[in-house]
Amino acid sequence: MKSIDVTLKGIRETLRDRRGVALLIGFPVILIVLFAFAFGSGSFVSGGSIPHQIVVINNDSGVKPTVNNTTKYVNYGANFTGVLENATAENSTKKLFHLNNMSQDKAQDMLKSRNIDALIVIPENFSSALTTMVNNSTRTAIASSVGQQAIANSTTRTSTIAASNAGLSPVAVTLPGANVTLPQAGNVTSSLFVQGDTSNLNFATAQTLISEIFDHYKNDLVANATARAAPGAGNNLYTNYVPVETLPLAGTQSFTRFDFLMPGLIVFAVLLQVSLIASSLVRDDEMGLLNRLKLSKLRAFDLLFGTFLTWTIITVGQTLILIGIAIALGFHYQGDFSSLGLATLIGAIAGMASISLALLIASFSEKNMQALILGAMIATPLAFLAGAFLPLPRQVFVEFGGRAYQVYDVLPWTHAVSSLRSVLTFGSGLSGDVVFEMTWLIVLTAILFVVGVVTYARVKLKAEK
Repeated sequence: MKSIDVTLKGIRETLRDRRGVALLIGFPVILIVLFAFAFGSGSFVSGGSIPHQIVVINNDSGVKPTVNNTTKYVNYGANFTGVLENATAENSTKKLFHLNNMSQDKAQDMLKSRNIDALIVIPENFSSALTTMVNNSTRTAIASSVGQQAIANSTTRTSTIAASNAGLSPVAVTLPGANVTLPQAGNVTSSLFVQGDTSNLNFATAQTLISEIFDHYKNDLVANATARAAPGAGNNLYTNYVPVETLPLAGTQSFTRFDFLMPGLIVFAVLLQVSLIASSLVRDDEMGLLNRLKLSKLRAFDLLFGTFLTWTIITVGQTLILIGIAIALGFHYQGDFSSLGLATLIGAIAGMASISLALLIASFSEKNMQALILGAMIATPLAFLAGAFLPLPRQVFVEFGGRAYQVYDVLPWTHAVSSLRSVLTFGSGLSGDVVFEMTWLIVLTAILFVVGVVTYARVKLKAEK
């Protein structure tokens, strides 16, 4: 019975702390909501980010077959681009892709900032290679249907059957007792190049869809030709002359998952400071330090600026230590030591945003433990929303000046992750995109700083009457 009494006492005391109970339940609830948002039925994993933003650069020169004494132009690159543009999700009318019109260089810059998911480059000999693939597959189908010996004993004549399907005027043979033709063999090969940020899950999803659609496209071309030339021979793609090749962004070919995650880990580290800073501020209040300061001649500005400066110095040291340990563990980055210096500066500014957030949390926390839990409860979801670990579904709310602004861009840490990724992963230095991201990082940090300082000064540093 005494154990039951102790249990009941503990439950009553726990429930009495309503704020603590709310934090205890609210933290895992927020995590569940975030993971459902990222990985649930409406996420990009299941197609929630469609249409995927892609760019297609069609360099295909096409082919000019002669069919029934008529020459026509066929461009399989343009045809496949149309297939992508009209592709829809299964059992839905929703388009899988949105094709953006821009240069290849601009598209590669957009890949780095994750404003598009994939860049498709169709080479010059794309149509010729597909024609070779169809012709050779048709020859294999005919051979399996009538036999190699019959083909060897046949005489040569001109045919138009395979030409109408494959795009070339082939040389064919008349097979005794069979109304079939044998297209001319070839050896032209090509590739469909799909380029993107290999650490971006949106790219992985888009690349998989593109590969599957291209396989269906090739199979349909071959099936149509072989069905007419050798009915019943099967619709298999006998030889793949045009495979899909995945191209990482320049300089990242040897990068590991750790290398791609490091920029996000730096931002996550400075966000973890929120709990520690908020807890430290509330602890000073609990110990009566703030009351003594109110009675002294120390101004609120002196206290807050001193606190701000202290944690900024700690953030710089923390960022340097993190980068140093990462390099010792094999971290790869692009650029020289100036890139590391710029990354440290970005980390310091992101740390200032965290300090400002900690001031807000401390303003409304009565106990040290509450500040600690509330800080973790807010900082961890913010790391997810900032894209520190994975890209969340695209949520564009406005497009201005040729840029798409998402709801996550209201967070300073989102711009910290983007600029760190540009500097360390892609070696962009102080490029236009990095300056743009850093400008937003500074502006949003300044706004959060003003709000945090004013709130803390009014709530915690108000003079006693």
